[in-house]
Amino acid sequence: MSPIFNYAIGLLMLLCMQCFSAPTAVETFDQSTWPVLLSQHRQSAMIVFSSVSCTHCPAAIERLAAHRAAGRSATRLYVVLMDSEDDVAALSSPHHRLADRLFAFRGRAQPIQYAVNPDWRGMTPYIAYVDGKGGARFVLGEPDEKTLAIWLKSKK
Repeated sequence: MSPIFNYAIGLLMLLCMQCFSAPTAVETFDQSTWPVLLSQHRQSAMIVFSSVSCTHCPAAIERLAAHRAAGRSATRLYVVLMDSEDDVAALSSPHHRLADRLFAFRGRAQPIQYAVNPDWRGMTPYIAYVDGKGGARFVLGEPDEKTLAIWLKSKK
């Protein structure tokens, strides 16, 4: 099958599954959250750090979700909002509903960013791939096709 067909099927599957797997609450993401995610998470996950003003973030989230569905990957998708004050609006956003879990920064952004990666300067979308073994790889912007395929194939 063609990659476009697989992508379209994945997007269709997302739309069907969206009402069943959408987050029901916005969880707190503070300085202590990142180390806990790394140490206690035993499954691979793509974590998208996003901001309300980011014009590229919705498309990045949708693309990651569609590729995950098309590849039938068990890799989880989390979205972390860096500057959202409105949990109701965040939960109702169509691209946030594609996530398995939805978080929001609670506290000053810079110390939280530093806890995630000291080299991160707050630009979004910032995507972390957590391997489920305590490691993480970071990409500013969307990962290229090769990197994304490797991430999604690592845990089916």
